[in-house]
Amino acid sequence: MHCNYCDNSAVYHRRISNEYVCKQHFIKTIEKKILKTVRKYRMFSANDKLVVGISGGKDSLVVLYNVLQIQKHRQSRSDIHAILIDEGIKGYREESLAIAEEFCHKWNVPLHIVKFQEEFGATLDECIKNIKNLSVNACTICGTVRRRLLNAKARELGADYLVIGHNLDDQAETLLQNILRNDLTRIIQHPPWGNKKDETGIFIPRVKPLMEIPESEITLYCYYKGFPIQTTPCPYVEPYFILRKNVQTFLNQLEKQSAEIKYNLIRFHENAIKMAFHSNIDEDSYVLTNTSKDLDSNPIHFCRICKEPSGPSRDLCYYCYLKSQLGLDTD
Repeated sequence: MHCNYCDNSAVYHRRISNEYVCKQHFIKTIEKKILKTVRKYRMFSANDKLVVGISGGKDSLVVLYNVLQIQKHRQSRSDIHAILIDEGIKGYREESLAIAEEFCHKWNVPLHIVKFQEEFGATLDECIKNIKNLSVNACTICGTVRRRLLNAKARELGADYLVIGHNLDDQAETLLQNILRNDLTRIIQHPPWGNKKDETGIFIPRVKPLMEIPESEITLYCYYKGFPIQTTPCPYVEPYFILRKNVQTFLNQLEKQSAEIKYNLIRFHENAIKMAFHSNIDEDSYVLTNTSKDLDSNPIHFCRICKEPSGPSRDLCYYCYLKSQLGLDTD
């Protein structure tokens, strides 16, 4: 088959749109889709200071590269910084750290490396030794600490937005997991395009420019662009992501029959949020805002130790709770 946009031979068939594209137009359509997503949801402007959370994996490199190109085209004068969280997983993090350092050096992006050991008090490897009697797993600890450290560092850097490389598959799988868990709070509080803004400045809003790009297309994009791809899997993921793996398998099977299935889940998520925030959402910019009235009726509670936000019925945030349960210093 020939490419739909030129006379070159097609290398990819995009079933959702029935497009046949050559290598050059595959790259162009991916970059155009990312730009369209940023514009549609007004994720950031030329004047915003952006911090990109990277891991050295394919998604984070693709989102960093495209954000750089978008802001360059907009003639932005704001620096773009990158944050990498080093959990301290021997045999895993070394490869991705080397990839991230080389990539950021090539594109002249300041890279800030935040270590579990220095901030949390122990590496993830060390934490695993002490969780046998706790009702948590490696992924729970990693996710909790990573979210805290990313937000804290982005806030320290004065970021307007924290850019995350979550792709279409990530978003669809997470939504379906939350539905299966009956977790309406997470569904409503975490839009597919990013988090809500609030007047406190405590939480740096996250944006997700890859939210409509399938993981398979990101992998092929990396290959054609010559971006390095990490080959070493995280040793702690497989035993714990049983539900996500089953959800992933289920969606991939459905996608074989209905190419639009993952996109439909994203549209459903958007519509659900619009209904929940009918008075607090700007339909043109997809910005959700916590107003003063919201904060008065649902005041933010703060951890008695770290002074960061905690749950409404908790005087100890989950980050500090984990530290205490693992026997780490919480002062």
